Amino acid sequence: MTGTRGRRVAVGAAAAAAAVLLTGCTTTVSGTATPLAGAPPTTSEPPAPTTPAEPPVDVTPAPEPSVGTLLEAHRIASVTSLVQATFPARTDTCFPSGPWSDSAALDAAYFGSGTAGPVLDRWGFVTAWGQCNSDPADGAGTLTMVAELSDPESARRAAAELAADQAGGYEAAEIPGIDGEVLLQEGGGEDVVQAFVPVGRMLAYAYHSTAPGQGLDEAGRLMADQVGLLEGFTPTPQDQVPSLPTDPDGLQQVTLDPPGEFTEFSGPYDLEGYLRLAIDPARERDLLRANGFRGFYSKQSAEGDLSYAVALYAFPSSAETNAVYTAFAELEEAEFGGTRFTLPSVPDAPCFWFESGDGYYQRCYVGYGSHLASVDVLGLGASADVAAMDRLLPAQRDLIDG
Repeated sequence: MTGTRGRRVAVGAAAAAAAVLLTGCTTTVSGTATPLAGAPPTTSEPPAPTTPAEPPVDVTPAPEPSVGTLLEAHRIASVTSLVQATFPARTDTCFPSGPWSDSAALDAAYFGSGTAGPVLDRWGFVTAWGQCNSDPADGAGTLTMVAELSDPESARRAAAELAADQAGGYEAAEIPGIDGEVLLQEGGGEDVVQAFVPVGRMLAYAYHSTAPGQGLDEAGRLMADQVGLLEGFTPTPQDQVPSLPTDPDGLQQVTLDPPGEFTEFSGPYDLEGYLRLAIDPARERDLLRANGFRGFYSKQSAEGDLSYAVALYAFPSSAETNAVYTAFAELEEAEFGGTRFTLPSVPDAPCFWFESGDGYYQRCYVGYGSHLASVDVLGLGASADVAAMDRLLPAQRDLIDG
């Protein structure tokens, strides 16, 4: 299920800064994702960058940003720690989340220093994925980000340089069992921890705010999970990134092209990657695994005042498709507060509208054979405006019903 307002598919603020568009891959996220309270602020006058000596390591040049680097970011999503897995109360999606093919945009969103981007580029930055969740009760939040760099030594040096870049107002700290750079800020009624941990070619970063005295312990649990995920991950060799398959599960042609330009969230995901877009990852993991999940393809776009999200799921047979179709419809209404409505063109489809900021969005489902699809329309001025959905859902149904 693709999503909006930080619901099932996390809304992607990251895509606004990136210029790479998929040719044959597709996705758009929506929602009311908000900046993480207390995150490092963007400064109008960044500190003067340091000029390190020529690195005595042979940095492998990164491939140019392309569809391949975006697909690699989708692979990295699968091994970026799910904030909700460690902190179940942090259920609100916040900014910044999603794929990053531009180091300067990542710098602006995560660090705001103007110097972190050049550090990443110096050490062979390929691409990255980030997650952000906060606690709706108190706003305390957590960012996790994983970046792919040239080689293990480059990842180690990037961690050290980024930590030095962010050290103002922090004290150096240690987390038992975590081999990396850790910064702790105490005061103001909270602990704030930043951690920079290299794992092979990958650099894991976390920004975590919490109650006084709990920062290092909680960040330790988060990074232990993150390191475990990365230890089982093999990054794509740089020269093979441009040729990564754009449609590994054969779902692109049966996924509707929504209006407008695709965002960087568009494209294929495996199950774990999809869960980084889901509002309830634990429940959806169990549901999809139990029904033989075979693949997911997302196309997200924006045109004018409206945004669109189309999601296509593949299962072994109609029995599994029907089971997930029914379960998703129940979740939308009972758990996520959707209001049912009837779509004139497909009156049997489970359709729901939700309030989102100052407007509304709609979601409808269709299923046939081994395919289940959802279509979202976001940015509507009235919940009863079904004109766009009335065009899109029948078109998606026609693609999957043969």
